[in-house]
Amino acid sequence: MDYNSTRSFTMTLAHRAVGDIRRGGFRQLRNYVDMCATLAKKPQQKVFFTYAQKALQRTDSCYYSLIHRLLDTVDEDRICTVGVNMGFGGLIYGASELKKKADADGQPVSWVMAARCGDERLAEMIPKAAKHGSYVWLLDALSADPAQVVPLAKANPQSAFGLLADPAALTEDCVAALAACRNLVVMPLLNTPELTPEACRAARRMKAQHMFYALTILVDDDTVDEVMQDDWLESIAQETLFCVCARKSGISDEASHKLRRSIVEGRMETGKPVLLLDWDGDVSCLNERISEHMVFGNALPQGCSFPLQLG
Repeated sequence: MDYNSTRSFTMTLAHRAVGDIRRGGFRQLRNYVDMCATLAKKPQQKVFFTYAQKALQRTDSCYYSLIHRLLDTVDEDRICTVGVNMGFGGLIYGASELKKKADADGQPVSWVMAARCGDERLAEMIPKAAKHGSYVWLLDALSADPAQVVPLAKANPQSAFGLLADPAALTEDCVAALAACRNLVVMPLLNTPELTPEACRAARRMKAQHMFYALTILVDDDTVDEVMQDDWLESIAQETLFCVCARKSGISDEASHKLRRSIVEGRMETGKPVLLLDWDGDVSCLNERISEHMVFGNALPQGCSFPLQLG
């Protein structure tokens, strides 16, 4: 089958899986992970599903409760669209196509691209990148209207978009506009581990729209311990299921390694109320597993920097 047919089939399976897990609970979740582990062919896929099997060995796994909270709070169409676009399009089909190109010419390739929201070039760049297998974009809207992503997301339904935004900019009208996009994950950015009133209001507006979103926290030497404290995790769990931790420029190697170690070890613990993602560490790990030529993509206008470190 061609890509469009395979993607359509994968989307059908994703919707079926969501329904089965809702009805059958832990057993169905384990069945799907076991099935994927059996069908996995590529080394990185086998490693991922082996890890997933290990994480779900216990019924009190934090992943089990998080997945069910996700199914209860986010629209099924959003879960499936983001999952298929990012997982199948970006990390299975797309990464495989990009790896072929990288292995052939030895040049860097990227499955995830950083860009500035509102950049007029994106209207051409996004579909062009998709033709080569790059379907995942992380857009900086901190100095722009976040709603500018809407026409891009609607025009490119097979791509997945992460949107970094100032929580204060996520007004009711803005969130209502963003809610029309099924292939979007909104990422309200906090400069410190502090739940501001604006961040709480933004999170509750998106929760009311059953949207896919993740609070994103910038971490430095002084706050690396704070983001791992139980009190902090419990407080952000009231507002989000996912928290992306990103390193501030200038963070020491020691603090960076400590953050990575704490996040990875915490994922195997039970009872964690929120899933912590390590922006730099997780994407770097994925890149290394895909190809020695895989890098963070940079489609920023000349002279512009990105709020999250790119390795």
